[in-house]
Amino acid sequence: MATLKMTERHKAMAYVLNREFGYPMTAIATLMGVAQSTISSAIKDFEYQRLIRNLEQELNNARIELNKLGYNPPDVIMGE
Repeated sequence: MATLKMTERHKAMAYVLNREFGYPMTAIATLMGVAQSTISSAIKDFEYQRLIRNLEQELNNARIELNKLGYNPPDVIMGE
């Protein structure tokens, strides 16, 4: 197999094909012209990126909610 760099779009496609449509990684690898291990790594990487983005959104939501409740960052570092 040729060594090809998977773009984020390809990783997303591999993720959807595998996790949502049920295609086996070997079939996705054949379709995309890469090794099965490349697909496995791409799906794992995409899952991590998805988790990070979801956590960032949760943090942003918490900041907005706290701000609405009147909580703001202190002007000085606490404890000094």
